Amino acid sequence: MKLKKSLLTCAIAIALSSSFVAHANIDDKNQSSSVLASQVSSTAVGNVLTIEQTSLQGIGNDVMVTQQGDGLEANITSLGDNNSISVDQKQFQNLSLTYTTGDNNTLSHTQDGEVNGALSDITGNDNTVTVAQYGTGFFGINNEAINVVQGDSNDIEVTQQDGGHWFYNFDLQGSGNQISASQAGLLNEATLSLISGDENTIEVTQNGLFNAFTLNELVGNANEVVIDQDGNFNAVTALSMRGDDNSLEIEQAGDSNTASFAAVEGNDNDLALDQEGNSNSFTSELFAGNDNQVSVDQQQDNNQVGVDVLGDNNELTVMQNGAMNETYLGAIGADNEFSSTQIGSENSAHIANFNGDGNDVDLAQAGDMNTALIQSSYPDTSLTSNDNDININQLGSTNEAVITFASVIDSNNNTVDFVQSGDLNAIDLVMEGSNHSIDIAQQGDMNMVAGIDGGAFVVGGDNINFEVSQVGNGNLVEGYITNSNSSVIITQVGDYNTATVTQE
Repeated sequence: MKLKKSLLTCAIAIALSSSFVAHANIDDKNQSSSVLASQVSSTAVGNVLTIEQTSLQGIGNDVMVTQQGDGLEANITSLGDNNSISVDQKQFQNLSLTYTTGDNNTLSHTQDGEVNGALSDITGNDNTVTVAQYGTGFFGINNEAINVVQGDSNDIEVTQQDGGHWFYNFDLQGSGNQISASQAGLLNEATLSLISGDENTIEVTQNGLFNAFTLNELVGNANEVVIDQDGNFNAVTALSMRGDDNSLEIEQAGDSNTASFAAVEGNDNDLALDQEGNSNSFTSELFAGNDNQVSVDQQQDNNQVGVDVLGDNNELTVMQNGAMNETYLGAIGADNEFSSTQIGSENSAHIANFNGDGNDVDLAQAGDMNTALIQSSYPDTSLTSNDNDININQLGSTNEAVITFASVIDSNNNTVDFVQSGDLNAIDLVMEGSNHSIDIAQQGDMNMVAGIDGGAFVVGGDNINFEVSQVGNGNLVEGYITNSNSSVIITQVGDYNTATVTQE
């Protein structure tokens, strides 16, 4: 009985065989030996070895293929239980194709050379795939490893050394799967598509330049993805992770690193990103779920962070150490915690709580020309936002902080604390509602609490506690408070200070 190959695997096999073109020969290497029951050894050029085995409910077959030369192909089809297949190829343009249907199969691909390809197509349970590819390669000269697996408890490990290497893993379905890939060199790429199952563990380590990792559609529970890329121009893209208790950890060291993953759906997800280098960028574009934790740590210059969250009880933490950093945090939900710490010059932070109550926002900026924009009920100003706690601390010169709440429907019971230390600091706020507590402390020269660019510092509602303390010269407090049963306290220490507050 022959194994029926899918159209996908046939197309992959054709693509692999057609993409490997001839290149310069390398010195022959010694063949490896084995004590497996069946061994086929071939040393030639352009030979094709085909083996078909069928063992249903039997003891199982052992197959080992050793090939040395250029343009060799090993095509092995196994249908049965407890099969063990091993392919060892040396030199250029070699192709190893294995198709297995059954349980408890073990497949091993070892290729030493360049422009080699390994394909594993497995349908069954408890399969183990090991691929080791050695050799250098650059543009157009690469080793490729592709695994198409359907079944449970699969263990896949891929190791590729210096050169233009590719690793793909398509359609892994089942529970308790483990995938590990290690690539060192230039132009490495790892692609994992449509992994469905529970308790999957995926770990990819790439060392070199122009590394790329792409994960499309991880579906299941308790999944963990760990990616470590060391080098320049690394890119990580993860799209549509669905399930509970997912953990995604990305660490990139180098220049111009970028990480983008979207549509993460599920609960109790833990996403951590650590980028060290220049011009790093991180973008989420909305992931949905509750009790998620997002931690981003970027160091060096020109870093950018963007996070979108839909859900409640989320914790978002961003820390950037460098100059010209930008941070954006956006959440739709309640009881979320925002924390952004920026140390450096010309930092910009934009925290938007589109809709929700009971959120905690902490923002600290140290440097010059820092900008903090806190927007609640944005962009729809008709949405209310209550019981929020906002703390802004800016240290440096020419700092700017703006807070806006809903302007159509009142937002109530919010607490806002400003602390600015430096020269040329500015604060503007628009708050409608009752029972707000606003505390502003500025220390330095030329500080102001007023409408910026002719706008309005406006606070409207009842039972408002508004307090401003300014220490320095040339400070200004100017705005409108429209309410009743409110308390306004303004303290200015220094020369040429102005305080004009209109209560209606």
